[in-house]
Amino acid sequence: MKAVSGTEMRNLDRRAVEEGGIPGERLMRIAGALAASSVMEYIARLMKFDVFPRNIIVLAGKGNNAGDAFVVAKLLANLGEYNVFLHCAAKEEELQGDALTMFRELPDKIKGRITRGLQKSDLEIPNVLIVDGLLGTGCRGPLREPFASWIRIVNESGHPVVSLDIPSGLDADTGEVAADAITADLTLTMALPKQGMLSEEGIRRCGRIKVLDIGIPARFMDEVTEFTECTTASDIVKYFPREPFDIHKNSRGHLLVIGGSRLYSGAPALAGEAALRTSAGLVTVAIPESAHLFADPPKAMMIRKIPDSCLGFFCEDSKPGIAELMEKADAVVIGPGMGTDPNSLSVLEQALVSGKKVLVDADALNLLAQNPSLAEKISADIVFTPHPGEMRRLAAAFGIDAALSRIEQAKTLASKLCSTVVLKGAHTVVAGRDGEYAVNLSGCPALATAGSGDILSGIIGALLANGQYSAFECARAAVFLHGFTAELAVPIGSRGLIADDLICYIPQAVRKVSVTA
Repeated sequence: MKAVSGTEMRNLDRRAVEEGGIPGERLMRIAGALAASSVMEYIARLMKFDVFPRNIIVLAGKGNNAGDAFVVAKLLANLGEYNVFLHCAAKEEELQGDALTMFRELPDKIKGRITRGLQKSDLEIPNVLIVDGLLGTGCRGPLREPFASWIRIVNESGHPVVSLDIPSGLDADTGEVAADAITADLTLTMALPKQGMLSEEGIRRCGRIKVLDIGIPARFMDEVTEFTECTTASDIVKYFPREPFDIHKNSRGHLLVIGGSRLYSGAPALAGEAALRTSAGLVTVAIPESAHLFADPPKAMMIRKIPDSCLGFFCEDSKPGIAELMEKADAVVIGPGMGTDPNSLSVLEQALVSGKKVLVDADALNLLAQNPSLAEKISADIVFTPHPGEMRRLAAAFGIDAALSRIEQAKTLASKLCSTVVLKGAHTVVAGRDGEYAVNLSGCPALATAGSGDILSGIIGALLANGQYSAFECARAAVFLHGFTAELAVPIGSRGLIADDLICYIPQAVRKVSVTA
């Protein structure tokens, strides 16, 4: 899916109306209806976590964003399940076009008690959810009053916030914030993501992002040439097709996870269990013989102790045992918990030259950064999954300018390694060896915990072992699934969640993105 500038999005809206013959009023009704449905879905999920937002405070300006907000307010009020309060920064005579039409359709129970201002005391009530429809994609430059004051009051309230299209105050083109902007927990963006949402400030302000298909003709969006490629749920459905009814474990693929050491024993177990939950048919985890596995792995996971000369790390003596296991595997994950003992280099080299589908993660990446000449021995399209710290070490090792954008860093490393690179972080970047790339839009702070990267390695490894798609496609699909899993685990916040908690949500995430869900 393309992320476009706010300017381009307004052009697409115009073309849909003028060339596509779709009334602007219809687009607004669809946008508002989909947003209202998403708000209700979000409230339902919050309630499962003992958050009960029965008081819905809708904030509206005077443009098309306000029109969407009016539709949301009307639909939620008509349900009769919520107390809906509308705070409108504009008088009726200041509204025009479709926004005015939607305002006039507001039910009397809302229209008769619209508030023109917003005070801190208005938000000092319990069980509140705020719907932000103040400013849309045309917002740029310093904020005028009353918007600046309203935004400050919202951000100080601590209540959950859903923004319509883009958080008010965030520049849709540049991602800049002149003074302040709404900090949303969920942004419901219309038709396509906006490029400003992918900036550092955009990431902080948007929270989770959901794209709503409001009916802009695909042919107009296909003609856009200036964009950032993104991954959303609609982009990965094709990677989870209907499964044959006679499927069996061998046809789902066999993944080998090589990792662990006397320092870190849990990481390979996390990767292995994640692979099983992602539907790998068989998973074998190879750990050094003298390393203790303190984790309690699933009984379905095969644990193999590999000779290690009593070092607690893989070494030259480990290679025969690893070779035997790799022969039976369809794909390999190497690195989780492996440590950076120089003796392990021989096993890393063994994986790189195996010709297998291989994912290199964690300490295996650090070993590669310390020994960049190993890259010359790569014999297949391997997946490398650095987090920002590992990327800095790899960039230094392979002569990549650290001042480049995250997208350009990932693309440059992928080109140098002739492989696929997954640069982890908020809105993870996946880059392929042929220049393709995608910025992931799923995920939340629940992933900011030790072990979540090992889970991602297991998910990617499972898709690689399945063998249906390229390394880039497997990585792109898995990265979205990983982030989506975290979103399902908690609808808001993340404190107290650990990586072990995430694994049980993987099957639910797979079902939700599958064509047969």
